[in-house]
Amino acid sequence: MRVPIARGKGRARLGSVHALRQRQCMKYLRCQICGHETFGRADERHLWLVAGSEPIGEGEESSSPPVHESCAAEAVRDCPRLRKSHVASLVDTPLLWGVAGLVYDPETLEPLPSEADDGLTHVSFADPQLRWTVAARLVVTLHNCTAVDLDDLVAAAA
Repeated sequence: MRVPIARGKGRARLGSVHALRQRQCMKYLRCQICGHETFGRADERHLWLVAGSEPIGEGEESSSPPVHESCAAEAVRDCPRLRKSHVASLVDTPLLWGVAGLVYDPETLEPLPSEADDGLTHVSFADPQLRWTVAARLVVTLHNCTAVDLDDLVAAAA
């Protein structure tokens, strides 16, 4: 999906995702809050923070980029979805998996319905539907996940 690029212009829309910034954060493992790389932890893991109450499972798909411990509190405070409910995990291996987007029917060229809350369907890079998908977000699978208490992690980082 096309989005305008105007760094420093306008104001933050915390309920929405900027497609280009999301893709860059996922591909280069940058923090979704500050935009800097999330490398540098002694254990070489990345912190993932996602909306919901269920722990992140092995191989789970995510279109949420990683965050720094120091940025996690800001994310929870400012993001409407995370404010409701969130879980955190330290992840060893995030692997690029596919995209989340609008999938179109090749016969009718109409968008296919999605069961997701955001209206986007997760499509693997190996799926033939990929060629009929207008991607909005990059999706990774998360491997070797360890659930963490975000408050404890943020306190330790401070």
